[in-house]
Amino acid sequence: MKALHTVILMVLALNTSAGEPGMISQFFGRLKIGQPSSYKNLLIFPLMAQPAKNIDLVTLDEAMDRNWLKIREIGSGEINHVELKNSGPSMIFMMTGEMLSGAKQDRMLGQDLLVPAKSGWLRVPVFCVEHGRWVSSSATFKSSREVAPSELRQRARITEDQSEVWDAIASSQQKLGIASGTSTVHANYEDEGVKKELASYTGHFGRLPRLNPNTVGVVVATGDRILCVDIFADNGLLMKVWSKLLRSYAMDAITQTKAAVNRSDIKELMQALSKATHVSLSTPGAGDLYRIETPFGRGSALLHNSRLVHLDFFVDDLSDNDGPQWRLDRRRDERLNE
Repeated sequence: MKALHTVILMVLALNTSAGEPGMISQFFGRLKIGQPSSYKNLLIFPLMAQPAKNIDLVTLDEAMDRNWLKIREIGSGEINHVELKNSGPSMIFMMTGEMLSGAKQDRMLGQDLLVPAKSGWLRVPVFCVEHGRWVSSSATFKSSREVAPSELRQRARITEDQSEVWDAIASSQQKLGIASGTSTVHANYEDEGVKKELASYTGHFGRLPRLNPNTVGVVVATGDRILCVDIFADNGLLMKVWSKLLRSYAMDAITQTKAAVNRSDIKELMQALSKATHVSLSTPGAGDLYRIETPFGRGSALLHNSRLVHLDFFVDDLSDNDGPQWRLDRRRDERLNE
């Protein structure tokens, strides 16, 4: 297998894109990696940036609580699209992986979205996270107040394949020993044993974004791999979604081993991401959406008025042994052999 650090060196040799993508690249250079926090199988590195004026955004859960947001099936139902409308006076931020329950099948959002105030109906991409149901349980969707486990977010981001998402749900439930009649990922969060485990993780990491007002994101690791990178516009937006994001990280950590990632690994990853390729994507909402591409993973970045709203990135550990993978034990073996 080609050493990941060699792949990263190739990425670092690329030229930074101009314009909005160039701004994304420059943002990585301004981030500072904070002191990591570790508990059981989860290791979290906070990412800091100089304070900026908070973006006034309402989250999915806040919009639902205020009865601003309506989400429904399209016609008789489409697996990978739903319709939504914001009747409120403020813009709504909806994050990739946030889960919707009800209607004919539970779904998770397929991309970050900014829903303008007083919007009309928007057609929004989603993934099904409940394979065994196609019977309406309600006229509209509601927020489940959970984010899909990071492995599901990773599969959806890297493969963009519904079947891969269903496979990831089946794999996670097998690891956790969970039986679900409709193969819904909600069953993972409803299991009493899992709830206790998640509560122990949230008890330890729950205050992490509050420890430093400059914390705008995290790099999360478990076992010998990076789970994901999540970065937000400001500390305020991160704190609004932190509890549900943290549960999604912990869900994957439960079945892993103690994290074996260090600060130099994170620094190397940030440097590589500053040189990543950015591809403009269409979005049904406001702002500009970009896909982040590297030889070792994929992510996305949502911008509004030339400011980052949310960025995620997932390392590809799904490829075969001939592809670039973030496997620290293999990387370290290869470094020792150089």
